Amino acid sequence: MATYRTEFVEALKLLAGAFAEIMRAGHKRPVIVGGAAVEFYTGGSIVSGDFDVVTDATRELEEALIARGFRRPSGAGALLRGVFHPSLGIGVEVVSGELFDGAADEARVRLVTLDTEGEPVAVPAVEDMIADRMGQFCANPAAHGEMLTQAIVLYRIAKLDVETPLDEDYLDQRIGYETAGTYSLRFLSEKADEAHDS
Repeated sequence: MATYRTEFVEALKLLAGAFAEIMRAGHKRPVIVGGAAVEFYTGGSIVSGDFDVVTDATRELEEALIARGFRRPSGAGALLRGVFHPSLGIGVEVVSGELFDGAADEARVRLVTLDTEGEPVAVPAVEDMIADRMGQFCANPAAHGEMLTQAIVLYRIAKLDVETPLDEDYLDQRIGYETAGTYSLRFLSEKADEAHDS
C-alpha cells in the first residue's frame, strides 16, 4: 500500500479541482509529468518538490491555482515562473507543448485519484515516464545518474503491476525514441537486474 506524504495528497486535490475548472472552460485535460508523476508511481518513495504540468491553458491554470491558495514567486532570487503553495511547499510549473513533444500515446494517459471523493488527475503511462527518465539520463549520464535510478525503480514497480501490465514493446519503442536509439529496454532491464543483485 502506497504511503503518500500529506503535502503531495493535498496538492493533488488542489490541482484536481483546478484541472476540472479549466476543462469546464473548454481546455484539454492537463497532465502531471516529471517528478510528481514519479512520486505517484513510486508510492511516495521518490519525492518531488514541484509539479510539472502539460496544458494548453497556462494562464488559466495558474489563476485557478491562485484561487486555491497558490502564489506567484516574489522577492530576491525568486524564479518568475509558475506558482507555489506556501504552506505545502510545492510549486507548479507549466511545461509547454504537447505531452512528451507528441511522442507519447495520449490514449495511455491514466486518470487517478488518491481519495474516493475527489476529481481525478491525469498522469502519463508508466512506460512514458520510464522513457522520459531514460531520455534525461541519456542527455547527460554523468550529471543525471539519478534519472537512470528513477527509471530502474519505475521499471521494477511496473513489472510487478498485475492490474496494468507493462507494455514492453511500447516501452522499448519509447526508450529508443527518447534516447535517439542510444538505449533500449534491454539496457534498462540489465541495469535493473544489476541493481537488484547489488
